[in-house]
Amino acid sequence: MTKGRPVFVPRGLTSNDELDVLMAHGGGGSGFGRCGGRLLSGKLEQQLCQRLGIAGVVHSHSPRHYEVRFPDGQVAAYAPMVVLRSRGREGKTVVIEAIEDVNSPMLRKIVAFRGQYGAEFYIIVVATDEVLDEIPLATYDESCSVVNVSTLVARLAE
Repeated sequence: MTKGRPVFVPRGLTSNDELDVLMAHGGGGSGFGRCGGRLLSGKLEQQLCQRLGIAGVVHSHSPRHYEVRFPDGQVAAYAPMVVLRSRGREGKTVVIEAIEDVNSPMLRKIVAFRGQYGAEFYIIVVATDEVLDEIPLATYDESCSVVNVSTLVARLAE
């Protein structure tokens, strides 16, 4: 069996229909639920959100968009996946990015965001060991393997 392309739900979307069972709870292969009115973009984000919630770590998903510039002059919008509230590392706001695919176009945006806003934000990337091995070091301040997410969340909850 070959692994298909991961399902993708665009970031930063809100769903105005609270009775939409598929988007509220997942199902039909396209929904991963929501948190704070925002649709979750993937299974890894959903799992991370659940663990942060259980640990009492206040967070939001794609709270705002930032303009990022690429070295080639192009401009794009970037919305951080998860931003922790009232928690900081090295005096910076913590952003958590769950990366499921090393070929994700989001990686380019994260690198550009870190280059421009690195003084304000501390970026933690959560991914499988295979994906972490392929992600450039310029993408994050800290990385965490999926198998160690409980440890990361416990540390962030302190």
